[in-house]
Amino acid sequence: MTQWRLIIDGKSPSLSNMVRDLECLDHVLSGRDKGVLRVYDWDEPAVTIGHHLKHFSMFDNNFNIPVISRPTGGGAVLHKHDITFSLSVPEKDCFSGGITNSYLRISRIFAMALKKCGMHVQMEGKREQFSRVCFDRSSPGELVFAGRKILGLALLRCRGCLLFQGVLPLHIDKDLIEPVFGPGRAENCIGILDAFPGFPPSAFIDHLAEAFASEMGVSLFQGNNHDADCKKTDKGKVYSRGYEI
Repeated sequence: MTQWRLIIDGKSPSLSNMVRDLECLDHVLSGRDKGVLRVYDWDEPAVTIGHHLKHFSMFDNNFNIPVISRPTGGGAVLHKHDITFSLSVPEKDCFSGGITNSYLRISRIFAMALKKCGMHVQMEGKREQFSRVCFDRSSPGELVFAGRKILGLALLRCRGCLLFQGVLPLHIDKDLIEPVFGPGRAENCIGILDAFPGFPPSAFIDHLAEAFASEMGVSLFQGNNHDADCKKTDKGKVYSRGYEI
């Protein structure tokens, strides 16, 4: 059975998260890993922007937090308290059915894990014009809860491999959104813990890893630094560390 690496970083330095994701992709490109699923949060507020967004400015020009370019596409995302993930895999294996089908597979896996935690979401994204703010619109294959987008997804294709990046907001800081994106933007956003205060992030990540193992037909082993000394699965059972709120 194909083995993927599971990396659970918890709160990580915001300025190096994109570099870390690219390191995971490099390990797949070089053949050192068959796939890498990384789950993490941000140690300080930051905005990430899709690689094609050459310019981004805060609504409040006097407001200053890091703005970091993602290797993937999509609009701007404000990160403060999230479950963020990246998945680096060969395109020829689990995701050879095209971009739309790949997004749908990822979304179905997240929907399964959310359902295990008592949260029922819909795949109701619409074909709308591109927005510079990621959570202002939902695209086909992205998850929606109570009419608002709950999962943002973006993709990079590179030398026969795919890098997915995505984010589930846990808390929405309305006082932070306004100086970044402008008045009224918070109404388009929803945080899981704001809607479900009892939502268990640690259990969700366990369910997410189990769903990836089951749906992708792989096993996952935990190793945060691509080390040899890591916990291995048997028959798809996934081991993960706790995820601090």
